[in-house]
Order: sequence, then C-alpha cells, then structure tokens
Amino acid sequence: MVGRVGYESNWCNSMYYNPTILYVPLRTPMRARGVLAVEPRDPALLGGPEQRRTLETCASLLALSLERVHYIEVAQDTTVQMESERLRTSLLAAISHDLRTPLAGLVGMADTLALHARQAPSADARVAETAVAMREAALRMSSQVHNLLDMARLQSGQVQLDLQWLPLEEAVGGALRAMGGTLAERRVGVALPADLPLIHVDPALFERVLCNLLENAAKYTPAGSPIEISASADERHVRITVDDHGPGLPRHREAAIFAMFERGRQESATPGVGLGLAICRAIVGAHGGTIHGETRAGGGARFTIELPRGEPPRIEVVEDVAPAERHLET
Repeated sequence: MVGRVGYESNWCNSMYYNPTILYVPLRTPMRARGVLAVEPRDPALLGGPEQRRTLETCASLLALSLERVHYIEVAQDTTVQMESERLRTSLLAAISHDLRTPLAGLVGMADTLALHARQAPSADARVAETAVAMREAALRMSSQVHNLLDMARLQSGQVQLDLQWLPLEEAVGGALRAMGGTLAERRVGVALPADLPLIHVDPALFERVLCNLLENAAKYTPAGSPIEISASADERHVRITVDDHGPGLPRHREAAIFAMFERGRQESATPGVGLGLAICRAIVGAHGGTIHGETRAGGGARFTIELPRGEPPRIEVVEDVAPAERHLET
C-alpha cells in the first residue's frame, strides 16, 4: 500500500475512490489541510468498513498534526515580529530623547551666531551664511527626531486622542500657517465645499497629517509647481485629498511607501528617513480612518484621507426669556 499527501487542498470534502486510488480528505475543525491519496497494491484490502474507518482515523490524526505544525509556525512568526517591533520602538524612543536636547542647543547657538554676525559692522558675510545653513540643518534634523519620537509614541499606544469637532478649514489653515516657510514659493489651491460637515479629530495630530502631506508634496515636486487641497463628503465618510504636479508615486509601491523607513525613491538626494507617511497612516488609523496614495491620470500624486462621518452634538438655542419679577422682602 502506498500513500501520498497533498497539502492545502480545499476541494476534497469527502472520501473518493476509484479502482486504483482512494482519496481521503485531511479535515480539521478550521479547514481542510489537504488530501491523502492511498494506492493499495491489492484493492481488496480497502473493501471492508473497518479498513475504511481505520484509514479515516489515520487521516484525521495526520490533519490535526499538520494544523498544529502550521499554528506553531504562525505563533513563532508573530512572537518574533512583536519582539522586533518592541525593540525598534524602544530604540526609536531612546534615540529621540537623547538627541532632542543637543539639537535644541545647536539651533540656539546658530541663532546667536547669526545675530552677532548681523550686528557686527565688519562681520564676514560667510559667517552669517554659515550660521543660517547650520540652523537650517539643525532644524531638519530636529524635525526628523520629532518624527522618530512621534512614531515611537504612536506604536506604543501612549498617545491619547483629544477629539474635538472642528471645521476642516480650521485644520487646513493651521497646516498652511505651520508650513509657511516650506510653501513660500508655492501656490496652494484650497477647494472646500461650504456644506462640508465638521470632522471629529485631534486638532494637533490631524494638523500634523496635513503638514506631512504638504511637506511631501513640496519635497518631491518641481519648484514652484502648485498643490491642491480639496474635500468631499457622503453619508458615511469625509474625504480630503492633497494633489501635486510631480512625477507621481513609484509604480506598484503605492502601499509600501506608508511603511516605516520606506521612501519613494531609495537613491533620492531629497532629505528624509521615510517616516512622514508612516506617521500619517498611524494617526489617521487611530481616528478610525484610512489613507492611500495613487498617481493621477494627468500626472502627479494624490493622497486621499477618508474619515468616518459622525454626528456632531446638537446646539440647542435657548430663547431669551424675560427675567421673572423679583420680590424683595423688607
């Protein structure tokens, strides 16, 4: 008698027999794990019900063993992944805390040096230029450190959302003011419908999402090209889109760019470590929403945020009632 086992075969749900081979499904409580093909040298050996029951019992034990091996592998992979994420989060938090103080001091010293260079009549112009360049480099590094710290906090679950109802234009306006220096040479078009509902978000965190998307658009598009922000709503969702006029997203990597330390172009000279979009996804996900990117048909990248549409609290208007007459006791 010769037996063969086929794995992950879901089509076989009952014992099947032909004149030369007997097929027995390897069923478990969760799913069919395969099929056992038995080819006896003497077909008469499997003709009795006792032989069939014995074979079914062996197939059941074999299926349970296969399922156990499968879940052991799944548990091991999950444990390794959880430990890796925990160690990475701890490392990010430690590095971020250790770098914030010296970076703040470096920015302060650059500001002082630039101030002295401007006040001194005979100061070398190169000193002022060096101070400005040093300050900008320190600020870029400080921004990356803040991104690392924010990502560590989001992954560890330490961030508590301060949810508030606010109009989208307030969040967009705050993001545009915060990115004023980066977008100084850009034309940013904003098209928000007048009847757009309020959004239920943490104002500071959601503004950070918009800032990261605007910064991305400024980094990866030609200088002076426009950026558009628009929104729409239906019965269940509010959608916010940020469009640019650059080269678009890398083909077949539209989802991968939202992973930590992933960049659209690995060899790009554009500064950054690939955390901006990962932070956007984490923050939007904490709000119960989704974010995805795509390349528009006419060229350029489009990032779309989809937030659940809630029901803002109703504001009851109390009519002005004349005060009741007061009786004074004398």
